[in-house]
Amino acid sequence: MKRPEIDPALGLDLVEERTLSKKDLSVSIVIPAHNEEATIAQVVSDAYAGLDVLGVSGDVAVSASGCTDRTADLATKAGAKVVEAPAGKGAAISAGLAATSGDVVCLIDGDLQYFGNPPLSALLVRPILDGIADAVVSDLYWRPLYPQLWLHGFFAPVAGALFPELIAKVGSTPWSGQRAALRHLWPTELPNDFMVDLQLLLHWNRHAMRLRPVLADDWTNPQRPKPELMAMELDVLLRHAVAEGRLTESKVPAVREWYELAHQAMAEYRPDSDDPQEFERTLLKRSLDELHRCLAAS
Repeated sequence: MKRPEIDPALGLDLVEERTLSKKDLSVSIVIPAHNEEATIAQVVSDAYAGLDVLGVSGDVAVSASGCTDRTADLATKAGAKVVEAPAGKGAAISAGLAATSGDVVCLIDGDLQYFGNPPLSALLVRPILDGIADAVVSDLYWRPLYPQLWLHGFFAPVAGALFPELIAKVGSTPWSGQRAALRHLWPTELPNDFMVDLQLLLHWNRHAMRLRPVLADDWTNPQRPKPELMAMELDVLLRHAVAEGRLTESKVPAVREWYELAHQAMAEYRPDSDDPQEFERTLLKRSLDELHRCLAAS
């Protein structure tokens, strides 16, 4: 049987010159912060430096989320607009969005110390102003192993199976809170908790024409592992996959069975004896094999 031919142009109009255009847009930098008095003044200063580098009009807003320290006072003294928000990252982002009006919104965590040049906000927003992206997520080199376990044991296998097109769009640190997008791509309703990061990825995957990762420089922030969030993230992924017809309800128990096995595999890591990179590679294959087995058996 002769295979049908595939048009290599895939319906795209071939061009001989640049068709994307740079955009003259204002920028709002929103900084969600919960008790970040040690770093907030520097983060605000770096945000203003980012606006200067970009040469755009804009504003910087700190969303003080359930703060009980001097975060709000120090942010005000550093020149930021401060908006009070309930506890919860999603609640902080929603409050920051409502308090700003820039054409582009950039998120920078209140506890992030970024050592690169230009400032991270400028690095993230530039591709949007240049017209080569509509939404971006920072691709940050990550040292601690826990998030890498999340990536190799959990997110890459299940998201790769249910949302394969998403993997290439979000880079190697899809959990990063450092991101930017055109304002119309920010949902009007967001979850109040840390599920907001994944919800944004899935929303942008569906609505942004060009969602792209942006390679970033060296950085640090406090390590606050949240292992309890994985099960909640699985619920979000399954709910979206079923709603979009990517997974049938009958297959959901099989994915949940896989999750328990993947979680167990991640828990087997021993820092005193396991090589991190080798463990990551083995974990990814093991998790993928288990997912395929569970789905095939269901």
